Amino acid sequence: MDHWNIERYGGPSDYRTEVLEGMKDQLVRSEVVMGYTVLDELLTDIICEYYFPPKKGRVSSYPTLWKTKPFKVFVHHLMDETFLLKKIAIVHAIKAIPSDVSKAMYRINDVRNDLTHSFFPEHRRRYMADQKVTYKGVHLFSMDGLERFGEDYNLAQSYLAKRLNIKL
Repeated sequence: MDHWNIERYGGPSDYRTEVLEGMKDQLVRSEVVMGYTVLDELLTDIICEYYFPPKKGRVSSYPTLWKTKPFKVFVHHLMDETFLLKKIAIVHAIKAIPSDVSKAMYRINDVRNDLTHSFFPEHRRRYMADQKVTYKGVHLFSMDGLERFGEDYNLAQSYLAKRLNIKL
């Protein structure tokens, strides 16, 4: 990931271009996976607070909850094995999620699955026509594509954080 010193890489310049493309691929994939993971964690927190509500006037205390068997069983055997779309449905059942937020999370889930379940996601059926991974109609591995992903992520993350009364 040392793009600053790309000239140190031996070989012809087209080799360096391939190395830079690989670095970009890793950075974009990590951005998508981290965004997905944060949303998954926030959804889990909302569900946990529903089933393990904090005492009146107090903030939820995860260090204390982690010492209890019911919480450990709930998280390890339910939350850890529940995928993002099901968590969205559970949170929506607790209190409706605005459609623009849920659609953003569905898009994030889709692109995350494409990037993590395919070494060459551009070969998946949905991208075959353009041979590019797109996000909201734009090549994801471009600044515009990452900005569109970021807009969806920020929308979903800020909504979920607000539901949890936390500032991120």
